[in-house]
Amino acid sequence: MAVMKEKLTDQEAVVAIGQQDVRVRFVDGVPSDRSFMVRLVKQEGGTWVAQAVPLSSIGRFVPSSLDDGIDLWLSARGIRLTEKEKEAVRRFWETEGGSIKQKQETVAALTAKQLEVTETHLRLAHEALHGPPLGDLLAPLLTKTEEPEETDEAKGVPVREQTERWEGSRAYAAASELVLPPAETRTFVMTAVTEKMRQLVHDFRVWQRDMARQLEQFAHAVAQQATERATPLVESLIHSLDRMLLNGDWLLFTDMKTETKLLEAGAKLAEAKRGLAEGKMDEAAKTAREVKALLESLRFQPSEQKVMRFFIESDERQGTKPHEQLSRILKQASQAARDNALSARGVVESLRRLGFFHEQEAARALLSGERLPPVENLKSLLLSWVEEGTAPAQAERVLMNLTGQQLLNKFTVDSHTQTMLYQWPLSLHGEMATVHVHVNARSGNGQLDWQNCRLYFLLDTNQGKVGISLQAIERQLSVTVETESEKLAAVLQSYASTVKDHLEQIGYRVQRLAFQPMDTEDEERAATDRMKTENETSQWEWTI
Repeated sequence: MAVMKEKLTDQEAVVAIGQQDVRVRFVDGVPSDRSFMVRLVKQEGGTWVAQAVPLSSIGRFVPSSLDDGIDLWLSARGIRLTEKEKEAVRRFWETEGGSIKQKQETVAALTAKQLEVTETHLRLAHEALHGPPLGDLLAPLLTKTEEPEETDEAKGVPVREQTERWEGSRAYAAASELVLPPAETRTFVMTAVTEKMRQLVHDFRVWQRDMARQLEQFAHAVAQQATERATPLVESLIHSLDRMLLNGDWLLFTDMKTETKLLEAGAKLAEAKRGLAEGKMDEAAKTAREVKALLESLRFQPSEQKVMRFFIESDERQGTKPHEQLSRILKQASQAARDNALSARGVVESLRRLGFFHEQEAARALLSGERLPPVENLKSLLLSWVEEGTAPAQAERVLMNLTGQQLLNKFTVDSHTQTMLYQWPLSLHGEMATVHVHVNARSGNGQLDWQNCRLYFLLDTNQGKVGISLQAIERQLSVTVETESEKLAAVLQSYASTVKDHLEQIGYRVQRLAFQPMDTEDEERAATDRMKTENETSQWEWTI
């Protein structure tokens, strides 16, 4: 089964087969139908030679056995497996729980990521797609390790008006106001916090100077009409800014306003790159100067609340018992939702705490040749428990869920689009809840295209489910909010103007912001209908 994605010529087109975008040359010309069957003949380079088969000419297949049914389904989806992989699918089909449709979705999702089809991979992917939400799996693990609510003393003194900039050793002042046991541990942690702040000030200033220098070089190249020299410069600037947003340590201690300015700078750099490609040199140079002025106006002013949190977390790590680590990690992972302002970097750090980047960070630490401190995250903790033989019964299933999500988030280099999914456990109303995040985006140069993407969020509240769909095309944004409760819809609508202003502040132009009731009578049918109107590669946005 194929779905038309993009017609290139009268004989060539990009079509979606399963969850993969495939370049196809049709022997009899590109079909006019949106959906059709294809018979793949042979592959020539990166293009398949194929023949279109009208749906009207296809009869109903009645499989005589389980094996025949699997083979027919694989063939209809354009999925080609080795005999060893087919045998793994057959065993998975016979032994794994869930409906036939769910198993089909698991196989399709795994092959779309170009992963080897093994029983282990199938079970992991199936657990992530169709098992209990991650928040539900974590709840039993927390029953014996719940921590009391923070006291007023632990939260620290209220944020007061800043009369001077926080720099270097001054940053320890906030931590010194905490009421903690006077001991050698506290002295050690205080010293660590002070040194940390000094290093962050240095890192910030180095990065700021480097960005200003590159922006000057870019503006100079544009003024001289040197497009070949200017293009790699603006790409390097965008990469440096993205890397800072995702990994810069100093950004963890600033407020939401600073992060918003960096996101705004990223949007402006994207405009400069587009202006350069279109030959609008004056506009590109003007935008570069605006970004330079914006970045030079930044001051590293650590948030008192975040410095105190770093102090407390550093103190908690001293002599922590193994069974207390889980509560601390999950508390830190859900911290972004409890902050006064939910930041993009806060979400990334939450995913990092859960262990979604565990293998990547462990490999980076190993290859660096340096003795880096071990990365503390949920996955590394559970793996150590399993290795020691002290893991709770639920730990193995949590590991399966996390690893399954990692498999399904594999970046496929030669794919026109990428699909990702995340389950983000949060503490809501004293219980563990799960926000499902599904991403479908174009890809290029090894990255997701944030200007052209589609996101779907699903969360369950005490007022019913909420689904939020965001579609961005060249930073033109359409937002649709689905709710089960009219009361909840009214509350969310009261925040519409605030949300719109915030999105426009970071470089999006909101074209549409709509609210509609969620179809609760037949969610599966509703999801299927919506999938039919979209490219098949986006089905994981709707299969929650």
